[in-house]
Amino acid sequence: MNTVLLLTILTIVAAAVLLVALGIGLFYIALALEGIGKSLDKIAYGVRAIETETSPLPDCIDGINNSLAPVVGGFAAVGESLTSADIHLGNVAGVLGVK
Repeated sequence: MNTVLLLTILTIVAAAVLLVALGIGLFYIALALEGIGKSLDKIAYGVRAIETETSPLPDCIDGINNSLAPVVGGFAAVGESLTSADIHLGNVAGVLGVK
């Protein structure tokens, strides 16, 4: 058998093996990308659901903020009371020798 013919046949076989391996690899990559696409579809569906459920918020957020404004003042008063109580309890703890 001629050496050139043998090398040509071996080259064709090697190229065929390379193409088959490449095809198999691309098939597995396509499967992975399909799984990623399904996950992205689920994420997009969830984001759309959140957008739909929260769509009324911009219309009523000013009312919510206005109704919570007195609560902020109440928390400030509670904070002052707790600070005063802390000072007094610190004094008592000093007298009792706990501190």
